This record gives sequence, structure tokens and C-alpha cells, in this order.
Amino acid sequence: MNFTAREDYGLRAALDLALNVERGPVQSREIATRQGIPEQFLEQLLGALRRGGLVRSVRGAAGGYLLAAPPSAITVGDVLRTLSGPLVPVSCVTEEAEGPCEHEASFGVHTFWKRLADAVTDLADGMTLQDLVDIQLQADAQSSFMMNI
Repeated sequence: MNFTAREDYGLRAALDLALNVERGPVQSREIATRQGIPEQFLEQLLGALRRGGLVRSVRGAAGGYLLAAPPSAITVGDVLRTLSGPLVPVSCVTEEAEGPCEHEASFGVHTFWKRLADAVTDLADGMTLQDLVDIQLQADAQSSFMMNI
């Protein structure tokens, strides 16, 4: 299973919006600068997140992007699925799969892929953007503490 820059950057953009939720709309240029994401690519990702209902856009001089729900209500799985579809290493282990699975003849291999998909889904759906915010703030506090020593 290989997550691409699309998922990495998209999740980082969602985290940035969650970290700045109190500010209101955040301009894509700011997110791109803070997260080191090419701005044109970021605009595509934010558009996908907006179409998926996870992000709202606000027009105007004070406009930008903001989360469509509280960070505690958006899971990592929501973000990843919105950007790239099901979180599975092979397509036949999804509930939406149609037809026979190429791995069913090797039931042991099929079982492995299914368990891996379930573990990834459980982890992604069990972690919210608020969890990532909490982890980030704790890491930032520790980093700041170490710099002051």
C-alpha cells in the first residue's frame, strides 16, 4: 500500500485548517507556505475536500478555506477516502467489489489483504483531525521546551 503526495499533502492541509480553526477562513497561500505544498496542487486538493463536504470555501478579501465540521467530527479516513477512494491495498477486499476476486484462489493471501485493509480502515477511522491537532501541539510544545534548554 503506497500513499502518495495527494494523501500526504491533503491530510497536512486538513490538519493545518484544524490547527487554525479559531481563526476562520485560511488562504491557500498560507497553507502552502506553512506545509511546503505547491499552491496549484493544494488548490486541487482543497477543491476535492470541498466537493467531498469536508471543507468550505469563503469568497472575498477575508476569504479562504475552513473545515465544514469540527476537527473532532472529521476522521483521517474521511480525508483519505475523499481524496483517493477506499483504503484498501487490493480492490477485491472492499464491500463494493463486484465479481470474483483474483486472490480468492489463494485464500490465505486474500485473508491477509482483507485484514490489512481492516486494520488501516480501523486506524484511519479511529483518529480524528482533533487527535492530530493534539499530537501536533504536544510535539510543538516539546520542541519548544527542548529549544529553551
